[in-house]
Amino acid sequence: MIPFHSVLPDIAQREVRCIHLETVAGASPTSRLGAGEYMYVEFYCEDLKCDCHRVFFQVIAAHQPDKILASINYGWEPESFYRARMPYDPQAPRQIVQGVLDPLNIQSEYSPELLELFQLHVADEPYRRRLQRHYQLFREELQRRHASAAQESPVDSAAPARSSPAKKETDRISTAHRNGSTK
Repeated sequence: MIPFHSVLPDIAQREVRCIHLETVAGASPTSRLGAGEYMYVEFYCEDLKCDCHRVFFQVIAAHQPDKILASINYGWEPESFYRARMPYDPQAPRQIVQGVLDPLNIQSEYSPELLELFQLHVADEPYRRRLQRHYQLFREELQRRHASAAQESPVDSAAPARSSPAKKETDRISTAHRNGSTK
């Protein structure tokens, strides 16, 4: 898995999904997460032979960009798609279409809450379609790079340069999470 922003940085910068938590005066905090901006940074599989139709997210806070707060797997296809690919775990297809904390990657004390925010406020139908489009664009760009590299030299230049997450977020979901309301 490699970051979407390392392959298509302009699109990633415009279309990164963020959630904004705000402190509501007079309301008792219901969250251990502090007020601020939390980015769901997309990663996709770079293996062109794999067609897994899923995204891996690392959730980071704008005020702590070097700390991963949650690692989430999500698939946008129907459960039946994943059932055929994951017959060894009968729970996995349902979990992946709902979003699930990745058991092999970094989690924090905030991971369950960030997963819940993802499920309630981030993973809506327009965003599901956007992830499908990102996945397709990502794969097309990797295929283009492989073809270009094969024509230019035997050195594999398809591996994208690593870069930091996008700094400009235009797709925002504001949530007054302290009292449970959504803006």
